[in-house]
Amino acid sequence: MQDLRTILLTGATGFIGSHLLETLLNQGHKVIVLKRSSSNLWRIEHLLNQVKTYDLGVDLLESIFEEQQIDVIIHLATLYRKFDNGQEVDEMIQANVSFPLQLVEIGVRKGVKAFINTGTFFEYDCSILPVKETSEVSPYNLYAKTKIIFEEALKTYSSQIAINTFRLFSPYGERDNHKLVPMIINKAINDDVIELSEGLQKIDLIYVKDIVQAYVKAIERLHSRDWDAEYEVFNLGSGVALSIRDVVSVVEECLGQSVKKKWGEPSLLDIPIAFADTSKIRQVLDWEPEYTIHKGIKNTISYYKENSLHGN
Repeated sequence: MQDLRTILLTGATGFIGSHLLETLLNQGHKVIVLKRSSSNLWRIEHLLNQVKTYDLGVDLLESIFEEQQIDVIIHLATLYRKFDNGQEVDEMIQANVSFPLQLVEIGVRKGVKAFINTGTFFEYDCSILPVKETSEVSPYNLYAKTKIIFEEALKTYSSQIAINTFRLFSPYGERDNHKLVPMIINKAINDDVIELSEGLQKIDLIYVKDIVQAYVKAIERLHSRDWDAEYEVFNLGSGVALSIRDVVSVVEECLGQSVKKKWGEPSLLDIPIAFADTSKIRQVLDWEPEYTIHKGIKNTISYYKENSLHGN
């Protein structure tokens, strides 16, 4: 590949970041990994000999940019909590606002050409469907609020560098965190009872390999535009709403057996239904999901049959 771009990746030790790191290295990119010294490296241990890593708090950000000629920053690191406990405001602002703002500020001064950011559909008012990039903002939780604060600051750099933000819907796949899909799959594999709400809540599930391809397409497009300054937001989902009952049914179909499940009361805390309008990302990035829910779940089941659920 010509013009091998040097990419600084945050969140490489996480679920999506580990998949993206693998793909970027396979494509021949030089990747700099910025991580916490306390990060669990189990997802990327097999890749560490191919990357240069720096630890937050030990290695000063300024010196990283002086040592490395970084072209693109891809920001996936985040402090995520679905439900607020009121105890983590400072920590969340530090992780989701102050740190990435410092990163982009230094990056712009040091000649970075593009910043690819990661947001969440929790930023949107999901009462009008499908959810568009132009939908009203109505943050679901503190996490979404911090994402919005950072994006507002990030916009102010859009006359200097190319900026893309992906607002993710509901990711799933191999090496996932302790979330709905791996929980269902692991309990099904172990023949445990799966206890859920009434199961009528509908979510927009997007497979991790499709997510990775969107980031790759963004890099390719920005490069083809010679890194022209811009600010673009893209919804990153499948565009399909599946109920929790649908998801369980797909797992049963892929396993070829029924699973033990116990349906409970409706969840009053969750957004009842959300799915993305994906017309912009399809048109601008020439991206579309390659994996059906059955194919993605099948791959995920195969992984968890071979690997027990890791701790975070």
